[in-house]
Formats: sequence, C-alpha cells, structure tokens
Amino acid sequence: MKKLILIFAIFASVAASAQVDPAQQDTVVEQKKSFGEKLGKMLGIDKEEEIKKLSFKIKSQEVAIDSLAAALEAKPPVVTKTIKIPSLSDKDSKEIMKDEKFLTTLPKSYDRLSKKDAGSLAKEIERKIGELMRQRDSLIAAKSSKELIHAKENMIGSLNREKSLIGLSEEKKDLAGKNEELKSEKEGLKKIQEELKKYLKSAIAILALLILAIAVILQRKRIRVQDVEIEKQIQDINKKNTYLEYAARIIRHDMHSGINTYIPRGISSLKKRIMPDVAETLKIGAPMKMIEDGLAHTQKVYKNVYEFTNLVKVHTDFKKSQIDAKESLEKYLSGTSYSSQVSVSDLGSIEANEQLFCNALDNLIKNGLKYNKSESKKVSIYRDSEYIVVEDNGTGLSPKKFDALMKKGIEPGEESGIGLSITKAIVEEHGFSMECETSKNGTKIKIKTA
Repeated sequence: MKKLILIFAIFASVAASAQVDPAQQDTVVEQKKSFGEKLGKMLGIDKEEEIKKLSFKIKSQEVAIDSLAAALEAKPPVVTKTIKIPSLSDKDSKEIMKDEKFLTTLPKSYDRLSKKDAGSLAKEIERKIGELMRQRDSLIAAKSSKELIHAKENMIGSLNREKSLIGLSEEKKDLAGKNEELKSEKEGLKKIQEELKKYLKSAIAILALLILAIAVILQRKRIRVQDVEIEKQIQDINKKNTYLEYAARIIRHDMHSGINTYIPRGISSLKKRIMPDVAETLKIGAPMKMIEDGLAHTQKVYKNVYEFTNLVKVHTDFKKSQIDAKESLEKYLSGTSYSSQVSVSDLGSIEANEQLFCNALDNLIKNGLKYNKSESKKVSIYRDSEYIVVEDNGTGLSPKKFDALMKKGIEPGEESGIGLSITKAIVEEHGFSMECETSKNGTKIKIKTA
C-alpha cells in the first residue's frame, strides 16, 4: 500500500511540475528525471536490466564450466608400469618406480575432494615437484644418464599436470557454486519483478479510476455551469413570455373594443349624419371609403393575430371547421392590392382554421410576388391530387434553399424566412405538411392536406 501511495505521489509531483515558471524549467527536468528513476526502481524496470546481466553472466560461466569439465575428462591415465631401461642401475630404476608410485596414489578424479583436502594434495604435489626438480638439477650437474634425467622431467610434467587439474577442478566447483548463487539471485529478482508488476497493475487500475473520477467531477462542474446558463436563459424566456403574454392580452382584449366596436360605430354614425349631398359638397366620400377599407384591413390583421396568439396559449383548443378553401381564400384576398395577380382554382373542402390557413397561403402568395423579377408577376393556386399548390413565375426557390430557410427559423434581415416559418408553423399545427419544388416557370410550394 505504501508503494501505491508513493506511486501516486510521484505522479502528482510530475503533473504539478508541468505548470511552472519557465525560469525553473531546468529544475523541473531534474526533478522529473529523479522521479523517473525512482518510479523505474519501484516498478521493477531496473530489475529487468539486472536480470539480463545475470543471465548473460550465468551463461558465460556455464560455458567456462563446460570447458573445464571437458579438460578434466581429457585427463590421461596414470602410468603404473615402468619400462625397464637397460642402461639404468637398479638403484635408479627403484627411484623411478618410487616416483611413479607417488603418481599412482593420486585420485582418478578431484571433483569429490573438499576444498581443504584439494589444497593439501596440491601442496604435497608441489613439494614432490620441488624434490624432483632438485634431483633433476643434481643429475644434470653430475652428467648422469640422459634416460634418468628424462624420466625425472616426465614425472615433473605429469605432476604439474595433476596440480593444474586440481586447480581446474576447484575453479569448476567455485564457478558452479557462484552460478547457483546467481541463479538464486535471478529467481529472487524475478519474484520481486512479478510482485512489482502486480503493484503496477493495481496502480494503473486505481489511476484509471482516479482519472475517471476527475473527469466526472469536471463534467459535473461543466454541467453545473451549463445549468446556471440554462436557468438564466429560462428566466429570460419566461420574462419575455410574460411581456409577450401581456402584449397578446392588450391586442386580444384592450384593442378589441377600439377595432371592432368604437371605430365601426363611429363610422356608421358619421355616415348616418352626413347626407350624400353634403358628403359630395365636402368631397369626403373617398376619405370615408379609405377609412372603411383601412378598418376592414385592420380587423383582418386583428383576427390573424388573435388566432395566432391562440397557438401559444396553454390549454387552448385549436379551432377548426369545414371550409371551402377557394371561397375562403378569395374572401381573404378581397381588398388587397395584389388580388388581381392571384388566380385561384377549385381547392375543394378542407377542415381548417379559416383565418390562419388563409394567412399561411397569403404569406406564400406575397413571397411569390416579392421575389419575382418577371414583367408580369402572377401566382396560381390550384389542387393537385392531395396537395394544394402555390406556384409563382419568379426566379425559383430551390428545395435546398427552402430547407435552409425552414431550419434557419425566424431571424431579422433580408430573406429571413419569417413568412415561411410562420406558414410552416400554421401548416404543421393543422397536421399538414409542406414541401418545395422548382418548376420550369418558377417555384411550387405544395401543402399536403390529406
């Protein structure tokens, strides 16, 4: 657990050092290096290098041991029978046999000797070699038989070889012992490394959970900020809705009396009091007609606004009735300055809110005339199977542009699409749908009513 805590402390220190003054960058680099070394030791990264070095050393020593074993196995047999040399005296022959007897008493293998016994035997052989060398030197000085001198030298060579074999045997045993120690150390390092890997896995898992927790906290913080912003927007919307509701109430109730009661009564009273000859003398016939037409237009607009505000009122039923679409539209367009540019064919009977549906068609008519560069602007409204089609002879509105205006919604400015947006809202409120086609003559807006 302490190792895990230290791992996180190192991670935290490295992360914190990432945000420092540039002037302290060198210090931070050194700290990171130090942290990296500590982390490497803790996670067993340095152990991996040690294990590799030990494996190489063990392998090298195993090769050396194999070489020594091969050398020991190649030990020549000890000569146990002396060939009689005629030129030697009995005394010299006996001396040679005595030397050979010493050689025959030596073990055939030195692997089972203890270190102490091997040391004692090596000293005994060295003593014997010294003795033989002195005898050889005396024989050479006395100019004795060459065969005797040669026999002494052969014995010295054999004993030197035995001494070397004892040394090789001891070296082999030492190497074997060290090899076992190295193997044991290697196994120990592997166990430590495996243990550290387990810690690393646990550390990674906990670190992942920590990162996830931090991400969740940051996300919740962002959500809280967004919630505050949304709450503020809701408050602004509610405030604006209050203003709109108040404005709608003024239009729906307070303006109703003036538009539909006082002004019509006033005009009617004036017409009763002013005789035709007086009106002709005063030349007020045309102004009175303009006032009446203006009032009719204002009443129509008022009815549109009244019905449209019903769409945003809570718990208000959307009133529909069965209407003759052509008759209703021609009545709606009567008195407009552009009625002569609109041709209406039989549209059949549909269930709709008469005022709003006619208003939706009127918006399409006005767009068809407004965005029209023809010398003779016209709009045709006709029935095509399950569609009511509004077709103009203007420049043409592509389906792509139409969809863009629909998505754009209500925005101020040229070609804002506000008329189309209002029309779309009314059409969808009826349960109808609307689409656009580019015709060879202009634009077709098709309303599916069935």
